[in-house]
Amino acid sequence: KDDNYHIKIDSEIRPGALTYGEFFIQGKTKEEVLISCHICHPSLCNDNLSGIIIATFIAGFLQTLKTRFSYRFLFIPGTIGSIAWLSRNENKLQNIKYGLVLTLLGDTSPFHYKKSRRGNAEIDKIMEFLLRNESNSQIREFSPYGYDERQFCSPGFNLPVGRFSRKPHGEFPEYHTSADNLDFVKPVSLGESFRLLLKVIMLIENNLKYINLNPKGEPQLGKRGLYRQIGGESRQKDYEMALLWILSFSDGDNSLLDIAIRSGIDFSVISDAAQKLQHSSLLSAC
Repeated sequence: KDDNYHIKIDSEIRPGALTYGEFFIQGKTKEEVLISCHICHPSLCNDNLSGIIIATFIAGFLQTLKTRFSYRFLFIPGTIGSIAWLSRNENKLQNIKYGLVLTLLGDTSPFHYKKSRRGNAEIDKIMEFLLRNESNSQIREFSPYGYDERQFCSPGFNLPVGRFSRKPHGEFPEYHTSADNLDFVKPVSLGESFRLLLKVIMLIENNLKYINLNPKGEPQLGKRGLYRQIGGESRQKDYEMALLWILSFSDGDNSLLDIAIRSGIDFSVISDAAQKLQHSSLLSAC
């Protein structure tokens, strides 16, 4: 009932240990994708457990693949866990090229993405690109308040780490209450979150940069079997336009995602066209 209460917190400071989980999947390169979730109050299903579930299933899926990037999963207590891990692993940070903090992924709200402190990191561009097709999704600029992205993005580290969630913390009444339970978390929402993360990973894996090996004028594509003879469906037209966009912007600086954003052509079409050009000895991967 409503009343004034006095609470005694019986605590002490003594030497101890901080326990966290870390799972590493070696890829073809040393470059890493960091995926982090917090484990400090797993009884709260959306605020805590949903991120753990998604990270665990993503890790299991990645074990079945031969990936270009290495993947590092952290299961850590909020704030102090990321600070402790960062302090003990500074020699590994230079390899981190993409990062996501996963939380609040089980409710029925639209997707939200909070940018890294950099604001223009590759992970920021990827999330913006994918979420533009998700109904009512929101992109938020970085702020120094929230989850462990604050620590990964602190000025001394400034890692390319954003936060992926649904309704942000503190913006739904069940947050940090006993109502954040199994009834609040929906299997369909967890499945949608998992599928979106798979798209993120597939884009990371396939977002290459190329060099045009025949850059002085447009090469003849018909004799290489890359152009249709006459007519064709709209996807075929997109594919042929993708060939031209890729040849024009494959200068070693622009990624396939950059080209997809500029051209408005679906990334899968861009990626497929780049592979065909490479097989025809017109492109070389950087």
